[in-house]
Amino acid sequence: MCLSLPNPQFPMLTLLSMFYYICLRRRSRSGTRGEALTSRRAVESGQRAVLPVSVEVEQYAKEVLDFSSHYGSENSMSYTMWNLAGVPNVYPSSGDFTQTAVCRAYGTWWEQCASAPPPFRRTPKSFHSQDYIELGFEEPVYPTAVEVFETYYPGAIVQILACSHNPFSQNPPSDVRWEVLWSGEPTKVLTPQARQFSPKIKHISFPTNLLRLEVNSSLLDYYTELDAVILRGVKERPMLALYKMPIIDISDLSDSEEELSDVGGPYRQGGDGKQQRTGNGYFDKLPYELIQLILSHLTLPDLCRLAQSCKLLHQHCCDPLQYTQLSLQPYWARLSDASLGHLQSRCTLLQRLNLSWTGNRGALTLTGFSSFMKACGLSLVCLEMSCCHFLNEACLEVISQTCPGLQELNLSSCDRLHPQAFTHISKLTRLRRLVLYRTKIEVGVLSVQPCPVLFLFLHVPVSEPLQLSHT
Repeated sequence: MCLSLPNPQFPMLTLLSMFYYICLRRRSRSGTRGEALTSRRAVESGQRAVLPVSVEVEQYAKEVLDFSSHYGSENSMSYTMWNLAGVPNVYPSSGDFTQTAVCRAYGTWWEQCASAPPPFRRTPKSFHSQDYIELGFEEPVYPTAVEVFETYYPGAIVQILACSHNPFSQNPPSDVRWEVLWSGEPTKVLTPQARQFSPKIKHISFPTNLLRLEVNSSLLDYYTELDAVILRGVKERPMLALYKMPIIDISDLSDSEEELSDVGGPYRQGGDGKQQRTGNGYFDKLPYELIQLILSHLTLPDLCRLAQSCKLLHQHCCDPLQYTQLSLQPYWARLSDASLGHLQSRCTLLQRLNLSWTGNRGALTLTGFSSFMKACGLSLVCLEMSCCHFLNEACLEVISQTCPGLQELNLSSCDRLHPQAFTHISKLTRLRRLVLYRTKIEVGVLSVQPCPVLFLFLHVPVSEPLQLSHT
C-alpha cells in the first residue's frame, strides 16, 4: 500500500490564500464589483486566484447630451436635466430637492387641457414614452447593469436604450444603431421614497457609452426626481452575448408586384384540370370598407408587412385613406430617408403627422424631408416635430411652402434652430396652435395672421414678453 506524503507547501498556500482574501475584502471597498466577485470565487473554490479577463467598470454619466423637457429654466441648475451628470447630489435622501432632474409634467392633466392635441391612431400599445434623456459616459463598455437613483416619486422609467455611436468621437458614424436594454410599463410605486432602480438588462453585441432613458409620469401624483445614473459593463465582449436577429424595418419592405401572390380569385387551375381552392377564405368577398376598417387597427409596421402578402391586401394596405394620420415617433430609432421614401406614395391624403424625436444624428436629411413634405404636405393640418434636431431654416421654409393649410405646429425642444429661421412661420396663415418650448425664438421675429384661437406655448429665455404682430 502506497501512502501519499503531505504536501509541504500546503500550509503556506493556505496562509497565502487567507492573506489574499483579507486583501481582497479591503480592495473591494475601492475596486470594482466584478473584480472582487471573480477573485473571491477563485479563493473560495480552492483555486489559485488570478485577475479576471474582463474587469467590470463602474461609471457615472459624464454629460447630459439631449433631453425632451425639464421643469427648470434654461438659465438655472434647479430641477434641470443637467443635474443627472456626475455623482449623486441627494441619494440616499428622499424628498423634493432642486439638485435633481425633473421632467416638465406629471399625471394626465396636461393631456386633458383644451390645447392638447388628440392622440394619434395606430400608436403601438407597447409605446409608453413621453419624455427622454440621453447620457454620455466616459468609456464604451458592454453593459452588465444600469442603475438609476430615483429620489422622489419613482416608477416613471419605462425604457432604457443603448447606442452604438460614441458621442465624444470626432468621426461621424456611418450607421447609428439603438438597442433596447430594458422596457416596461409605467408604474405607481406605493411610496415616494428614494430607491435605486436596477432592472435586469439584456446583452448587446456592441459596446456603448451612450444611454437613453425614456419616462412616463402619467400615473404619478407628483413630479418624479432623478439624481444620477450608473453604467456598469466590461470592455471585452462577453462570450454569452446574445445574437440579435435583424429587425424588419419599413424601409426594407418592397412593393414589387412580382413578389406578391395573386389570391384575388378563390380558385386556381390544378394539375388535373380541376379547380382547387386557394385557401384565402373568401376574404376578398368582404366589402372594401369592411376590410379597410379591419386594417385600421394594425400598427404601421404590421400594415407594411401585410402589404407583402398578396395583391389584394397590398391594394388595401397602400390605400391613402389608411394614412390620414401617421405617427412615426414610436419608430424614431429606425426612421430614415428611405423610410419616408417608402411611405411617400401612400401619404397623399395625410392630415396629421408626428415626426417627434426622429431624424437625429444624421438619420434624416433635408433632401429626404423635403421630398416627403412636397409629396404629402398639401392636406396637412397638424405637424408634431418635437426634438427634431435635424431641422434647420431650409426645413422650416419647406414647411411654409408645402403646408398651406397647417393649423398646428409643434417645434418644442428644437433648440438648435437659429432665431432667424422662425420668420418662415409667419407664412403659415392658418395656425391655431404653435409650440415653441425650449427654442431660441427672439422678440420681434415672429408675426402671425389673426385667427379665431391661437394657443402659443413658450419657454424661452427672453428679457421681455414676446410680442405677436398681427398683420
